[in-house]
Amino acid sequence: ADLKKLCEEYKKVYLEQGKKFPSDPYEQLHACVKAVFGSWMTPRAVKYREINNVKSLLGTATNIQTMVFGNMGDDSGTGVAFSRNPSTGENILY
Repeated sequence: ADLKKLCEEYKKVYLEQGKKFPSDPYEQLHACVKAVFGSWMTPRAVKYREINNVKSLLGTATNIQTMVFGNMGDDSGTGVAFSRNPSTGENILY
């Protein structure tokens, strides 16, 4: 019930912009990738790179992968791993 309510809230955001939430998964995927690349030069992103002395980058990237359901029982789960510490950049599995 909570997830359905959340989905309805997201659909309202689209409607407020005069758009209908796309039902085609490829259209959804394209919109997500476009949003990631479009965020590269936002004032917040530029300021973040400035504050953290992040230089010489050409842009950002997206990773697209199949969703895994981590709620199928006691022997299933999901997670995220990084090849570097996302806060410090230290070259360790995080």
